[in-house]
Amino acid sequence: MTLEEGLDASNLSSHHGNHHHHHLMDWLEDSISFLPTFPNELYSVPEEIAHCQWWVQDQNQPLTAAAAVAAVAEAPSIAIVTAKPEPLPEMPKAELPKKRKLAARQTAGVFEEDRKPQVNNGSKKGHGRGSMSNSGSGGGASKEVRWAEQLLNPLAAAIDAANLYRAQHLICVLQELASPTGDANHRLAFYGLQVLSRNFTSSLSSPLNYASTDPRLFRSALIKFHEVSAWFAFPNCLANAAILQAMGGRAGPVRSGSLHVVDVGVSHGLQWPTLMEALTRRGMGLVGQGMVKLTVVETGSGGPFGSAPAGYDFVPQLMRYGRSIDLNLRVERGEVGRGPGKETVVVCLQFRAGRVGPGFWKAVREMEPDLLVLTEMEEGRGRGEGKGFARRAEMLWGFLESTSVAFKGRDSEERRVVEGEAARLLEEEGEEGEGWGNERWKEKMEGEGFKEEGFGEEAVEAGRALLKKYDGNWEMKIATDGAVGLSWKGQSVSFCSLWKPAYKTTAGVLSSGGRRH
Repeated sequence: MTLEEGLDASNLSSHHGNHHHHHLMDWLEDSISFLPTFPNELYSVPEEIAHCQWWVQDQNQPLTAAAAVAAVAEAPSIAIVTAKPEPLPEMPKAELPKKRKLAARQTAGVFEEDRKPQVNNGSKKGHGRGSMSNSGSGGGASKEVRWAEQLLNPLAAAIDAANLYRAQHLICVLQELASPTGDANHRLAFYGLQVLSRNFTSSLSSPLNYASTDPRLFRSALIKFHEVSAWFAFPNCLANAAILQAMGGRAGPVRSGSLHVVDVGVSHGLQWPTLMEALTRRGMGLVGQGMVKLTVVETGSGGPFGSAPAGYDFVPQLMRYGRSIDLNLRVERGEVGRGPGKETVVVCLQFRAGRVGPGFWKAVREMEPDLLVLTEMEEGRGRGEGKGFARRAEMLWGFLESTSVAFKGRDSEERRVVEGEAARLLEEEGEEGEGWGNERWKEKMEGEGFKEEGFGEEAVEAGRALLKKYDGNWEMKIATDGAVGLSWKGQSVSFCSLWKPAYKTTAGVLSSGGRRH
């Protein structure tokens, strides 16, 4: 049996019968009573910054993105203004929604992304070995088409320079074009305007995100996003494949003893049912034949995708599913540490490496894991104004464009939850210049006493097979150092790499101190 079969949830029923299939579907598709529909309110700018006397146009003509970008480019860069200029009569508030809709319709014919997915003909484009660095401007669209960034980046620069007058100008333009239900440009303008306007007022409400939603809708959003997008499904697949690889690979029996997975990630439990099923198929972790232990390490709520709503707990569902497939499973929440006895230890560190505390790396190194799986965003170099904001806006653009394709342009509560959570990326405080990517994390890991390992062919094939289920704009790239990258329309999104201790330590065994379930 191949690994891609072992990791494909669609094949589970053929191996474990209707009983096990029923329980897995319970995990994936429990009935959900949704909250009332998230209010579709258009963005409004606070009164104190709503005066836009510079923007004079024919009130019968809708504002287009092209005209807005051209006007901003031609507008002089005004010095810092300490006194509020006398405002001209502002546009009636009642007319804003109508004008915004007209602008969106007129803009769509020129700027809206092509939502037709590329046909995946099975070619291996992008699967060859080489660098995972970003190519082109990224995101699959020219800078001329990506007008939201051309307005948001100057706004971020104006705010950074305390140029209130220019910031007012840009905010007024953006409020005409921003929408939480348009294409990637309109959505990026909406989320960017939400974040940047908080420099002027604290009264704005945040978009729907992981922490603010209902646990049932949160779980539904996780499942739906995993189903339609490779953003997290692909690195989850690679991590699971690497864990199976550490337990013995394709040939021969798996290792004896227990498997201990330390979960430091953002899957919120969704990653593990498929791995659990694959382990039981290989005879690992069955009652009386070893144990599978999962330690969930909390890293705080900072950054996108790490938060969860109050009351959400995936442990009971995992335990129930483990019992249904006769898996000897134990789940605990605790700290990094190797338990007593013989066990294969795998640390799964996904999208949280920059959030761990100062003692994390020392604790991981001292526990001497058999394998560490590192997955992180592949951050490109910021271009244009706004310092780190430009880089973060570029990353969010790729996310919003890919979700538009994934959801086929249709709006839903699940889509709003994941996009609102992704927009938290714009709130990050980032450094100017190049962000953290594969090369910088490679230096970090080597400095912490780890050496890089390559993925086995079985794991690579599992990742390649998974991508065939998603839009053809997703590509897999394998770097010369062995890391596997995920890209969207040629723009690097994330990378996954494997690490092992470069030498033995003399530290004693650490106690996990976890709470057992």
